[in-house]
Amino acid sequence: MKRFNIFAGNYGSGKTEISLNTALELVKSRKTTLVDMDVVNPYFRSAESEKLLADHGIRLIAPPYANTNVDVPVLSAEVMAAFESETAVFDAGGDPVGAAALGGLLAQFNAHRDETMLYYVVNARRPLQQTVPEIIEMMEQISARIRLRVDGLINNTNLGRETTAADLAHGQEICLEVSRKTGVPISYLAGKPEILEAFRPQGGGIPEIPLAIYTFPDWLVDDIHEK
Repeated sequence: MKRFNIFAGNYGSGKTEISLNTALELVKSRKTTLVDMDVVNPYFRSAESEKLLADHGIRLIAPPYANTNVDVPVLSAEVMAAFESETAVFDAGGDPVGAAALGGLLAQFNAHRDETMLYYVVNARRPLQQTVPEIIEMMEQISARIRLRVDGLINNTNLGRETTAADLAHGQEICLEVSRKTGVPISYLAGKPEILEAFRPQGGGIPEIPLAIYTFPDWLVDDIHEK
């Protein structure tokens, strides 16, 4: 991970979960800021984990309307303070429109380009992410709106509680083809520790991001309990 780490991806990719887990890992060794840039999607926002982050000493910067039902693409000037942090994680919006907010920070990212990584998170079990052409098209759209090239792919293929190592393996095949066609390397495998362990013999030594799950909203938790 670099000093400034941006996680982008389509809805359901798991970019927010990866952002949270990365911030919680980075703060063990340096002061960390998490910037919730999702000004479009009202669910699965990093801002909903404010207490968790505060308890670990992570500074959270979020749009003024985050964690509400009002979705207006307004960014606080406080976002600029993230570039003074020892390290920062940026949770980008989940589509080209949501990711566009990061484009307003282009000058800051360019000033720190050697310290910045843009990761594109793939969950090949979700709509609009199931084929190589779909992934490449969305990745290029989001990259264009952020106005930064994608530096690395993260294979986070999963089916929630039903995930097996076979799902991660399926996503790996697709990500390998995306990498071959675009030249963007696979930087990380992400998933629950037991899934990563089961897949490890096939993983080719790619670094891993073990995930604890923090972002189940109330409506999903209730639905799971009912089932």
